Amino acid sequence: MKHRFTFYLTYGCVVLFGMLGVLLLLFGEKSPRPSEEENRTLAGFPSFSFGSVGDGSFMRGIEDYLSDGMPGRGRIVSKTAAWLGALSLASEDADANAFEAVEAFGEGDDGPDPVATPTPDGDEILAPAETPSAALPTPPEPSETPAPAETPEPGTSQSPRETATPKGPTEIKTVKFRQIRADGTAREPYTFDKDAINNAIGVFNAFRDALPEDGHVFFTQIPFPEIAFPLQEGKYVGWECDLEAMLEANTKEGVIVVSTLDVLEAPLLAGEDLYFKTDHHWKPRAACYVAQAMLARIGIDALSYDDYTYNHNSGFYGSKVSGNPELKQTLPPDTVEVMIPSLPVKGYVIDWDGTERSTPYIVTDRASYRAYLNGTVGPWRRYETGVDCGRKALVIGDSYLCCFVPYLTPYYEEVHTTDLRKDYYDASHRTWTIREYIEKNGIDDVYLILSTASGLNSDYLNTYLKKYF
Repeated sequence: MKHRFTFYLTYGCVVLFGMLGVLLLLFGEKSPRPSEEENRTLAGFPSFSFGSVGDGSFMRGIEDYLSDGMPGRGRIVSKTAAWLGALSLASEDADANAFEAVEAFGEGDDGPDPVATPTPDGDEILAPAETPSAALPTPPEPSETPAPAETPEPGTSQSPRETATPKGPTEIKTVKFRQIRADGTAREPYTFDKDAINNAIGVFNAFRDALPEDGHVFFTQIPFPEIAFPLQEGKYVGWECDLEAMLEANTKEGVIVVSTLDVLEAPLLAGEDLYFKTDHHWKPRAACYVAQAMLARIGIDALSYDDYTYNHNSGFYGSKVSGNPELKQTLPPDTVEVMIPSLPVKGYVIDWDGTERSTPYIVTDRASYRAYLNGTVGPWRRYETGVDCGRKALVIGDSYLCCFVPYLTPYYEEVHTTDLRKDYYDASHRTWTIREYIEKNGIDDVYLILSTASGLNSDYLNTYLKKYF
């Protein structure tokens, strides 16, 4: 009797899951779409070919599609991350979000925990234990840093304005992101409707009003690697979207919207590697290109990527292959180019009660995306750069901000960061709103650095940026 009950229960579960799979195949979303909880693009329905059936990739694609399309997947992801944290199954060095840096679950991926190694000037750059720190260039004296020579003095580096008024509004309408094929046809994976656009305009204008008269709000939305790789590989000949132009035209003076699509299109078409193959993040080179474009809008001729010195740390397997040994066997490991700091940057985590503790800025010998800023840490971080230029920046975003921040440090005396996602920014404990934090710390410029998963169609921009402001 017991065995019969077990058989019926198992049979019922198989039938139920089979029915769910059939319904998903019939009515589910077929195209890839961003997931905020997992900070990646969920699998779409795979393209059929006899070759893909023969090598098994078509059925693996079906499995990925069914898994990613499971009803209630977002809640399951959130609960799983919470259980892992409660049971201490995740490494203490990992991000709080189990899917934010999945490589943290791989034993030994990052080597031993980092230890502080003094530089000749007494500042600390982190490198792994038992690994000698790379030879660091002597941090320049304040008079020798790029910032005083290349960054105009406060009040002159930015275009002065009498009032923060609209620039000349255009019609707000639904826009699509388009991937252009050689024959002129296009694929349209993303749509941004009027409500999302109006919400973003309101958020950017509110941030602008919270800043000094010569302050700026920068915004960009960064495509995922699944969107970028087909351009690099020649599947598409370009991409286009009117979103950024529409946002810029309808926001106040001092709001600067930079199109990452425009910045990265030519390098990708030229075959530059701007995203990791085994991870869902962009590479530092791409982040540098976007930082240069933003700084150029306020008259700063920023250093190029090759003006910095890097360690090339091989052996990085990231979130795309974590827990997928078959895929890991098909992909070579990524190499992480880790900037060797030329400025005496010191990092601090600021807790809700205002206390500060030291935090890594750059871990020079780590083969991981978390080499930059040690990954995502909440609720606030502050980096003292040693540059005497009179300006401070706050960078708000998801994990894509981590390798972006180092390319701002030569142009600000302090750079602050926060990630408003629920695993890093808990509203029940906060003591300052974002506006209060801006006022308390004398922030001049705000940078909103968001991947597509945290962009206009997400809770990050539709909820968090308003709720915590």
